[in-house]
Amino acid sequence: MPLKERLFQTLSKLEKAKALLGKVHPVAGMDGLFVVESESQPGKRYLVDLEAETCTCPAYAQGKTRPCKHQVAVVLSLWLREKRRAQVETRAAERPVA
Repeated sequence: MPLKERLFQTLSKLEKAKALLGKVHPVAGMDGLFVVESESQPGKRYLVDLEAETCTCPAYAQGKTRPCKHQVAVVLSLWLREKRRAQVETRAAERPVA
């Protein structure tokens, strides 16, 4: 598949993952496990395991897409959180001492 098509697919998946950002929830006491609410089926949730690199969604289970949009949403959520944390630390370090 040509590069342009592959990148279009990647960007499409990223766009779908962005729509899920508010639906990503870490599982308390379980590092690397996250619950992601379904975008299309209210009440439906999928379990993403970052260490095992799995998701319980049908697309992942059927091998249609890997990583799936739920996995991408989890990693995007973590990346954005880390980026915000780094920005806060940078701002705090730049504040003048009174």
